Amino acid sequence: MYLSQLILNPRETVVLRDLSNAHKFHQRMMQAFPDEEDRAQPRQDWHILFRHEPDSDVVLVQSEIEPDWHKLPIGYLNNHSIKSMNLLPEGRFQFRLRANPSKRDFKTKKITGFYHRPDQLAWLERQGECQGFRLLEVDIIPSPNVFGTKQKGQAPVRLTTALYQGTLEVTAPSTFMTAVQQGIGRGKSYGCGLLSLARLRA
Repeated sequence: MYLSQLILNPRETVVLRDLSNAHKFHQRMMQAFPDEEDRAQPRQDWHILFRHEPDSDVVLVQSEIEPDWHKLPIGYLNNHSIKSMNLLPEGRFQFRLRANPSKRDFKTKKITGFYHRPDQLAWLERQGECQGFRLLEVDIIPSPNVFGTKQKGQAPVRLTTALYQGTLEVTAPSTFMTAVQQGIGRGKSYGCGLLSLARLRA
């Protein structure tokens, strides 16, 4: 896997315009990856996840293939770096995750976001049970909701988000590694789901 750190240029009008529309920003991030007309789901196929760090110009992007950030418009970035990641998914980690805690109503098929902290915490605990980890400590930090517009006639993007930070313990390494690669929860095209990890020292 590859992890890119992008430093956006907040003086560029196109950057501000993209940040105001989650769908446009998703399209911009995808510009750094190959444009293959016969590939229906490039984000899923290459496990592309990103997160705009709160109160900063930093964007982290994780992917299975190496991106080319020179494909973005001139002046879009102030700087960028790319490093290869080799994660051994065992033990305990510090983590950060911006997610879309939500549920689907099986009668109406509508997706409803969780707004209250106990519901948001319970959602992440359930994710851990399914994704091979157990929460040790966690803080839930208020995070702006995501909005965006697609093509005319398509439903707008509206996501409830929460920023989780804390420590976790891996309980099922292979399952956990899949979760790290593929992301957690919904909204992965719009800056949710990237689980960032730093190993806890004994």
